[in-house]
Amino acid sequence: MKFGFIPVEDSQYYAESLSQVELAEDLGFDSVWLEEHHGTSGHYHPTPLMFLAGYATRTERLLLGTNIAILPLYHPVRFAEDVAQLDVMSDGRVIVGVAIGYRAEEFAAFQTPLDDRGKQFVEMLKLIKRLWSGESVTFESDRYALENFRLEPQPIQKPTPPIWLGGWGKLAIKRAATIGDAWIPGPTANLEKLKEAQGRYHAHLSELGVDPSNRECPLTRDVVIAATDAQAEELAEKHLLAAYRDEYSGWDHPLIGSSDATATDRLAELSDDRFIIGGPEKIIAGIRYFEEQFGMDHLIFRLHFPGMQPQTVTDSVRLLGEEVLPAFRE
Repeated sequence: MKFGFIPVEDSQYYAESLSQVELAEDLGFDSVWLEEHHGTSGHYHPTPLMFLAGYATRTERLLLGTNIAILPLYHPVRFAEDVAQLDVMSDGRVIVGVAIGYRAEEFAAFQTPLDDRGKQFVEMLKLIKRLWSGESVTFESDRYALENFRLEPQPIQKPTPPIWLGGWGKLAIKRAATIGDAWIPGPTANLEKLKEAQGRYHAHLSELGVDPSNRECPLTRDVVIAATDAQAEELAEKHLLAAYRDEYSGWDHPLIGSSDATATDRLAELSDDRFIIGGPEKIIAGIRYFEEQFGMDHLIFRLHFPGMQPQTVTDSVRLLGEEVLPAFRE
């Protein structure tokens, strides 16, 4: 199994996140990932590709991924250029995780219509893949018309960098099967919803004549690790619980909160089949449980939550690298 992580996400802590990335590479991690949101304080990144470019200059092996970039907020030519440049800078280590987005305030800030973004998303991916083909592209579109344009530079990876699609709706799952290289589920859903969505994804692949075992199977989980179970629970109560209570309570999120009556103010109820919390041994057991139940082959640890200090995330990276990952390398 491959292991990745999301470092400290407060955008002001670039130097600290870079140190965590360098440490993770030394400790045997396989990948680093960044999430995108806009207008948030102390969490997420508005410019994940810019941060990943910084990481590319100080690493040699780690895969560099977006988990997730909100594709409709970009122009497809600019996105294709930036990803291609990052792929060149990293010598072919980019994984492109994208989704359609859902926050109305973000789309308003970018003067981008929230309606019809699914159709826009498909059109953008079609154009981006053609731009990465090396050919001169003529593209008929009301939004993104091009005539005889050739993208420079071209990405290192052929035919394209891997494109992993996020999302939970029926159309999102189908798109992941039909136009993506993998489906990348986020950390919010519990195991029941994960398996339900995975079943639909596998069914679509089978309809296409694709063996699901031939597709990569990533998974992102919220993880809080400390030297002891008690210390990890204390950190989770202080930071992880507060993050879910503040972000997901009181609105109709499709995976948590009012839509499924999950109590976002009680850690025990939230944790059930969702979080991995504890000392190293408990974390190992939790990973094995999700591996048995879901079958992921690339696990991404989300380690930072609003208010958490960078040193806490650094400590988490070190504990995972020194005491958890070796259990899966034997």
